Amino acid sequence: YLSLMEERTRYYEGLMNIQKPYKVRVQKMTSRYGSNSSQTHSINYSLILLHYPVEIIDSVVVHELAHDKVRNHSNNFYNVVYKYCPKYKELNKRLRKGEFAW
Repeated sequence: YLSLMEERTRYYEGLMNIQKPYKVRVQKMTSRYGSNSSQTHSINYSLILLHYPVEIIDSVVVHELAHDKVRNHSNNFYNVVYKYCPKYKELNKRLRKGEFAW
């Protein structure tokens, strides 16, 4: 699962023109699906994501990488998210509903 998260992160780093690769970690998280730390230049993904289809995982990856461009959740931030994940709203809704792959 870690290798999948690294692969998807690297893919979107290239697409989004992010200069320095992030350290990728996976851990049990209870209140969020991912977090981006500018201090350690790392992204943590929740272990629960392994149950979701890749397109939903990708929406989380894009969300976390968008914080490389815009740190907050402003309209500018969501403009970046929607540029690389046009179906973000729908995918995020499925994520929050718990629509697992199985």
